[in-house]
Amino acid sequence: MGLSYIGSGGSLITSSIAQLVTFAILARSLGTDQFALYVTISAFTNVAVQICGLGAQESLVRRIARDPSDHARMLGHALILTIGSFAILLVAGLAVLPIVMPVSSNLIANYGSIALLFVSTVFVMRFISIATASYIARSNFVVANSLEMGFGLIRTLAAVLGCLVFHVNDVVGWSIWFFAAHAIVALVCVPLIWRLGAPRYGLVRDELKIGALFSTQFIFKAIRQNTDIVVLGMFTGPEIVASYGVARRVLDSSYLSVEALNRLIYPGSAVVLMGGFHAAYARVLKVATAAVVISGCAAIAVFLLSPLMPLLFGNEYPSLVDFTRILCWVVVPTAMSSVALEAFGAAGRQDVRAIVYNSANIGAAILVAAAISLTGVAGAFASSYLVEIATAIVAWMLLRRFVHADRAREMSAVPAT
Repeated sequence: MGLSYIGSGGSLITSSIAQLVTFAILARSLGTDQFALYVTISAFTNVAVQICGLGAQESLVRRIARDPSDHARMLGHALILTIGSFAILLVAGLAVLPIVMPVSSNLIANYGSIALLFVSTVFVMRFISIATASYIARSNFVVANSLEMGFGLIRTLAAVLGCLVFHVNDVVGWSIWFFAAHAIVALVCVPLIWRLGAPRYGLVRDELKIGALFSTQFIFKAIRQNTDIVVLGMFTGPEIVASYGVARRVLDSSYLSVEALNRLIYPGSAVVLMGGFHAAYARVLKVATAAVVISGCAAIAVFLLSPLMPLLFGNEYPSLVDFTRILCWVVVPTAMSSVALEAFGAAGRQDVRAIVYNSANIGAAILVAAAISLTGVAGAFASSYLVEIATAIVAWMLLRRFVHADRAREMSAVPAT
């Protein structure tokens, strides 16, 4: 398990470092105005990618982990939902983004660039996640980790070639290189998926509700996580938006150390939780302890290394170090809540998980919008800590309640002697 975590964590962290380097190259090459525009567009596409597929990748992992013969049916289910939902999202995105956030005065360049960013960030990202999920479900982390790491490195290579060699300095030019990098990885994913078996197309009806509930959690989370960037753009300048956007990306990257643990544990938890929450509670406590240690180490590392960030991003972002140091500790309560909520997900109780996640994220989106409008960027920091700590407390209270209920049910089922 330790070796598997090192491999999984190492690949995600390598991918995260590659992503950070990519962001640094873009920040330097695009400048504050174009980079802030790119960050804001990404805020919208990050919401769309959570809608795309309607949570089918979670169903794929959970069902195949329990019964590998379900692969063909679950893969077909995932592909239908991914392609169908993306078609609707693409039409909606092109109807709004080129008007609300134009990247060029040229009509073709404006719509074409946003279409390339949308296809890359939404459809190709989701397709790659299906490939990764197919191997995670079988606990084949070598292929999954290699895919994650290769994806991050190819995007960094695209940034190096596009920005440093060919001197791309706007969102229009970057969208072409961005799409090319994603297309290469997508082409690699096709044979990786198909060698596990051809899909059998059809919808698995009992997974539609579960997948939709799973998807809503990350839709509202993405809305919450990107509301602050959009609202900051309304009340502050490009430098604040860009610096805060990078700090948030660093926070997301530091969380990958916990995500590596969760995805390693998830298939096994899905099997153990078939016996009830009480049967898996000791396992969940061990994972929670590991998650706190890992997230704490990640936060300390980010705090200590953040003064080096101007070497990567340049001096156009003077707020970056302070913003990163303030936000880095949020990863600890986030890790705590994620362990409890992952247990509900592995048990197939997406309804409970959705109630907690969605309530927290809807409340957070409203809170962060109000806080930023009243106090600026300080409101974004305060609301992040408040929401994550409250979510962790509620998630663990609910988990303990389910554990006690399952124990009581088991005791009542034991015949008296």
